[in-house]
Amino acid sequence: MFTLSAALRTNAVRYREKTALIEGERRWTFAQLDERVNRLANALAARGVGKGDRVAAFLPNRLEMVELLFACARLGAAVAPVNLRLAPAEMAPILRNAEPAAAVADAAVLERGVGSLLPPIPLLVVGGEGSGGAAERAEPYEQALAAASPADPGVEVDDDAPWFIVYTSGTTGTPKGVVQSQKRALFIAFVLLSEVGVSADDVGMLLMPLFHVNSIWFSSLTLAVGATCVIYPHAQFHPARVAEEINRNGVTYSMFVPTMLTFLADLAEKGALRTDTLRIIMTSSAPLPGSLRDRLIRDFPQARLYDVYGASELGAVSVLRHRLGGPVGSIGYPLLLYDVRVIDDEGRELPDGEIGELVVKSPCNMLGYFRNPEATAAARHGEYLGVGDLGYRDPATGLLYMVDRKADRIITSGEKVYPSEVEEVLTRHPDVAFAAVVGLPDERRGQAVTAFVQLRAESGRPVEAVQAELEELCRQNLADYKRPRAYRFVPELPLGPTGKVLRRAVTALADGGGR
Repeated sequence: MFTLSAALRTNAVRYREKTALIEGERRWTFAQLDERVNRLANALAARGVGKGDRVAAFLPNRLEMVELLFACARLGAAVAPVNLRLAPAEMAPILRNAEPAAAVADAAVLERGVGSLLPPIPLLVVGGEGSGGAAERAEPYEQALAAASPADPGVEVDDDAPWFIVYTSGTTGTPKGVVQSQKRALFIAFVLLSEVGVSADDVGMLLMPLFHVNSIWFSSLTLAVGATCVIYPHAQFHPARVAEEINRNGVTYSMFVPTMLTFLADLAEKGALRTDTLRIIMTSSAPLPGSLRDRLIRDFPQARLYDVYGASELGAVSVLRHRLGGPVGSIGYPLLLYDVRVIDDEGRELPDGEIGELVVKSPCNMLGYFRNPEATAAARHGEYLGVGDLGYRDPATGLLYMVDRKADRIITSGEKVYPSEVEEVLTRHPDVAFAAVVGLPDERRGQAVTAFVQLRAESGRPVEAVQAELEELCRQNLADYKRPRAYRFVPELPLGPTGKVLRRAVTALADGGGR
């Protein structure tokens, strides 16, 4: 069978004493990880978890989350990770949809009242003694593993059965459960690895939250190829701590978002981050500004810098290797096994150069949205799948460009404005740390293009001066209808779990603060 479980079993023999996982001071070899996965799988099976069941995960970045992913792979069950940044009221509909047969939770998370949301199902608690309203059924995680058999549970698993259900961030409305299988996850891993060149000799750092699909794929591809996976052990992104993990563990590759790379470039220039170990830097989730790209290439001369475009529903779709003076804003070319088309609202393929919805055909596309056939049908366009991303193919180079999501598109005086295009221009200014562009209600135009700007901490310049320079920058680079009609300077822009600015949360700033 083409499963992650089989890949780990093979590596437990091939790389028996090699370090597989690192989290702070804890380290598991491949053999230790394989045995712990067996024990967890058997412990879950003894508590009624079988093929097709779901196990809810309330876990931060720690070894146990990776163990759970592989244990469910070994049982033919599916992990349903819950975004820990959600309020309990936001978690409730996810649990109703997933209907888990068991749960694994961090004690500190349970103390937030999460336990009271759970139905009467088995609950394994990691760390501490907290139960969060579920004391009668909470069992210590390590105690359950110690009592379970270290032998492989021997379950024959369909490689295309559901392996995880990740709930979308809600930027398109109510979160939907994206279902992916082991086989599709392995396809995604190997297709991406063939492009960027990760091998068993590498050390990868898993930086983003493990309830995010990006990190699930990162851990699976790293361990499947036999490389070492370093789990960033902190709940929040702290540049100095990230640098410490890279320096201490000799990290050779990782996945970032541009906001993170800005801070790391600062540390590299101050000598606080080694620049001789990272050889592969991947970035995703937001456009990489040209100025930051050139800075990274200069600061990390031995590293290859890649932009990776993908989605929970699609996997990694396209990749662009950055070079000095190269294209800015492109998401590159489709990966092997992927066919990308651009269609209009009626589903007709558009010629190169015209903006439409990007739709993808590949063996890595999701199985569907869990228990949501209507949403699944709406995303499908024959053999192709779309997630509402708008883009075009350059007629001269064949490069793909993503301009925005349909939901974020601004219509002002009948003209369409794509926020990311305006944000790219604004972030060229040396005093701008982050920018978010949204459309606010306007009686004359329908929507007014409005820019929310966070200045760099070291800027120290009057906002009036910066705004004047931004207005001139936009005059030089944007059509008049695309230019912001108003600027709001704010102390901090809201970021999601991956460090990406949350545009929907930004609109809430319109009524509160900001100059």
